[in-house]
Order: sequence, then C-alpha cells, then structure tokens
Amino acid sequence: MNPEKTQDPLALAWHWLTIERPDRALEELDRLTGDAAVSVEALTIRGTALSLLDRDEEAVPVIQAALGQYGPSPWLLTLLANALRGLGRLAEAERACLDGLALAPEDVTLLCTYARVCLTAGQTGKAEQLIDRAAARDPHDRDVLGTRVAIANVRGDHAEAERLSKELLGTDPDDPHAWALRGATAAERGDVDGAYDAYRHAAASRPGDGDLVTAARAFRAERHPLLRPLWPMYRFGAMRTWLAAIAIMWGLRAAGLAPLALAFSLFWVALCVYSWVVPPLVRRRERRKW
Repeated sequence: MNPEKTQDPLALAWHWLTIERPDRALEELDRLTGDAAVSVEALTIRGTALSLLDRDEEAVPVIQAALGQYGPSPWLLTLLANALRGLGRLAEAERACLDGLALAPEDVTLLCTYARVCLTAGQTGKAEQLIDRAAARDPHDRDVLGTRVAIANVRGDHAEAERLSKELLGTDPDDPHAWALRGATAAERGDVDGAYDAYRHAAASRPGDGDLVTAARAFRAERHPLLRPLWPMYRFGAMRTWLAAIAIMWGLRAAGLAPLALAFSLFWVALCVYSWVVPPLVRRRERRKW
C-alpha cells in the first residue's frame, strides 16, 4: 500500500504546497470529499495552488468562496489580487489590495502585490513608492527584491535588474521564482543563452508550471544555430541595429568606399529577409518536437 494514501490529504496538500509542488497539492485535494473538500483550509490551499500554476480563471472563484466563508483576510485578498491581475482585471485587483491593506497596512506581501498591479497598469512611479514602503519594513524580503527586479526591467535598467536578480538567487539558489525573474531579466537584455539557462532551472523545479516549461522550450528554440546570426538584433533591439546599419552605410559612402557600402547594403537586406523568413520556420519545427 502507498503510505501517502493512508495520510490525511489536507496535510499532504499543505506539504506539497510548501515544497513548491502545487500540482501535487491539487491531486491530494481531489481525494477530499464532503465538507472537507469545501472547508476554508481546502479552499485556501486550492486557491494558492491554482494561483501558483497561473490558472487564474479557476483560482478566482475558489478564493472568493474562501473569503465568503472566512471573511476578509490579508492572505486571501493577496491571492485574489494576484489572480485578478493575471486576468487583466486590474481595477478589481487594486480593490482587493486596498481591502487587504485596510486590515494590514504594513503587510509586505500585500504592498508588493499592489506594486505589481500598478506596474502592470503602467503606473511605475506608484509601484516604486509602494515597494519603498515595503522595503522600509523588510528591505531583504524576497518579494521586495523580486518586485524591484520587475520594476528595473520595466524601466530598462538592465544592470540594476541583473544585480538584484543575482542577489535574489543568492538567498535561495533553488527558488524557481528567482530563476524565472533572472530569465526575464536575461530576455530583456537579449541574452538568449542566459534566458534559456534560467528558465530551464525554473521549469525543472516546477515541472507542472506550463508557462515556465513553454518559456524554457521557446528559448531553447532561439538557441538553434540557424538563429545565431540574429542574436545582435536580440541583444541591441531591431531599431538600434537598424540605425547602426544605416550609420555604417552612410559612413562608408562618406569615406568614399561606395563598393563596400553597396556590399554592406546587400548584406543588410539579405539579413533582414533572413530574419523574416527563417525564425518562424525554425520555431515551428522546434515546436513539433515538444
């Protein structure tokens, strides 16, 4: 007999949740029946697990049911705000944050959640104010560091994002959230190898997270040898690369090197056509391997 099947499913669900296996937590919850399946504790675990798996549409009604039974709770309102943000229902997410902060004005997790809602809404300044308020309570909190990484990425401050993501990973080298943030930071810089390595680590820790697995596979495809000639475009951006190419062509012409300018122009046109045609074919081929 499997010893796990003889243990309390609720206790096992909590266990799986604490070791970052929300998929296994949901499997245990599915063993519950009757009132136990709709208890506040079961609903809280289910809502947390669904939220961690980014199954936000399923998470919202579960969390709302828990709130209906238990009443206002900072943690449940944090979960609700995160799920609503994932669905793009930002006004409702903000309302959940404000309701939570009315109960716990200095709750670091709630302040970070509110900051991420503001960041999603394009309110970067407000997000920074909220994260500064959270940092005043606990500057080394992992949620504070993670949110600061997201803000730095939005601001285009890649050096700061890189520094903070390293600091976050230093506190827990096995944290899939930290690896995912590092992957996002590398992707913002156009570092394909770095993004793949980070997302691969995150997906290995959370194999049930479809978004992490998809990101890892997508960056694995970008590492295909046929796409390596395009990495400068990834690193510097299409606009910067285009402006640099124009500058080189004009510079060669100005220096009286018209044949070289023509050769470079033809090379640039060929590279542009290559960038339009080859990547979709490679990505489609790589997806078939999934």
